[in-house]
Amino acid sequence: MRTMRPAVLAILPCAAMFAGAQASAGAPDAMFGNVEAPAGASRSAVADDTPMSIVLSIPMRDRSGAQAYAAAVSQPGNALYGRYLTPKEFGERFGGDAANYEYLRSWAAAQGLVAGERTDARTSLSLDGTAAQFARVFSTGFARFETPEHGEGQVTLTAPRLPAELAGRVEGVVGLDSAGRYGLMLHRKRADAPDVGTGLGGGYAPADIRTAYAVPAQVGGGTEIVGLFEQGGFFPNDVATYRAQYKLPAIPVTPRSVNGASTAPVANGVDIEAVLDIDAATGVNPAIPKIIVYEDGKDSFSVALVDAFNAMAQDNTAKVISVSYGQSEAAQGVSGIRAENTALMQLVTQGQTVFVSSGDSGAAGGNGSGLKAPDPGSQPLVTAVGGTRLRTNAATQAYASEVVWNDLASGNGATGGGVSKVWPIPDYQVVNGTSVAVANGGSSTMRNVPDIAADASPFTGYSIYSQTAGGWVAYGGTSLAAPLWGGFATIINAARVKAGLARVGYFDPLLYKLGVTGKGFHGVKTGTNGSPGFKAGAGYDNCTGFGSVNLTKFLPTVTK
Repeated sequence: MRTMRPAVLAILPCAAMFAGAQASAGAPDAMFGNVEAPAGASRSAVADDTPMSIVLSIPMRDRSGAQAYAAAVSQPGNALYGRYLTPKEFGERFGGDAANYEYLRSWAAAQGLVAGERTDARTSLSLDGTAAQFARVFSTGFARFETPEHGEGQVTLTAPRLPAELAGRVEGVVGLDSAGRYGLMLHRKRADAPDVGTGLGGGYAPADIRTAYAVPAQVGGGTEIVGLFEQGGFFPNDVATYRAQYKLPAIPVTPRSVNGASTAPVANGVDIEAVLDIDAATGVNPAIPKIIVYEDGKDSFSVALVDAFNAMAQDNTAKVISVSYGQSEAAQGVSGIRAENTALMQLVTQGQTVFVSSGDSGAAGGNGSGLKAPDPGSQPLVTAVGGTRLRTNAATQAYASEVVWNDLASGNGATGGGVSKVWPIPDYQVVNGTSVAVANGGSSTMRNVPDIAADASPFTGYSIYSQTAGGWVAYGGTSLAAPLWGGFATIINAARVKAGLARVGYFDPLLYKLGVTGKGFHGVKTGTNGSPGFKAGAGYDNCTGFGSVNLTKFLPTVTK
């Protein structure tokens, strides 16, 4: 059997925060994944008729040009700042070659494979088939294994080989191997934990969170549509019950099938995750006009994530995106990380803001021992959100304090955070020639995670209704922190539009410019995210970034 191993990405020479990636010379088959599987996991045979999906990554005509445009359009003060592209414009200027794209679709049909949705960018192609078909095409075989954290994974039995007719036409393949089916990050409040806030189930109600983080009324009306990535459907009545209880206005919550996946809810925890994400974002901003839930419950996490990012980019409707899922970089693998980065580059050029959970397993990142950064949280084109434990005034729910979320001692998780082994330090993390992270033990050479934070401890969880979970319950995890920031961003964007400014788009260049001033932030100076791990401290740290927000104080800094 072939054992999966991690492979390091070599960075192409370009602006660091928008760097591309390619397989290193030491990993000749890295284009097929090379994800890290748990040592000693028992394996089982994969039946020939088992459904499988993969993604072919297609070379861009002008990757360096896309990187340069993404940098310019996101940099305050640049002449191109805020001049966002459409999907068609991105495809025409930078995307994959149209003739090659059509060749690959025809080739897939000739192999009996089903090609997925068309995109204007033409940077990837999703293919559905069976294990037997992909084993034949790539001259390999497959075995399955189980992991407690991420469920069913897959390994190739021998090193795959790219068909000769695809040489030069494909630069990566996502999905032949996988370290897990699901990338869930959520934690239920323990029954013996004391209640917080005024919410049912012992957690914070939406009004409590708005009070704690000083969230003003929506500025200029509800203008910002939110997109959520989920690995399955949800029960609409769960959302309706929550909104009725807290007297929030009804809003459209629209399931969007990704790669032909069913949008029917499957009560495996994913439906709870989806409800938590919906409730958190709209609890922060009840005026959000619409939520689009991008659902792919049939594919491995790595395939589903790439497909969803591409669908969000092609639709170009949700201007704020939240992802409450992730794995370690090693578990996600080279080809998946690169394919994500390509899709994220398009999202950046189109002015779509992406928030991602930083992980729930502390600095170790799950999937074994040692310090491990999360993916997609470590991607340089997303805003990674870490977790805190929030304490409020019992009488008023006003902000009292926060510490780093670390419940590892009780088996209830801790905020992810650390240093990427893949991406060099982005330009925005270097101020006056020095990394903002070094004062608290972070890196001067590689991407530091997270960027910001919000409440995440299940001991100070958020109140939701879930029929799967038994009714009114409270949940935490950085799965909560990311959509909270998604809600904050909709208000930030609406305020900027009202002031005659462009939407924020990619947030980090502006965030770091403001973060070093400390204005509008609750700096978190107490706690760690594991041992080994990182310590909180003044300014930026690899547990909570710049900390959480006082949105009333923060808004004036982003609307000047």
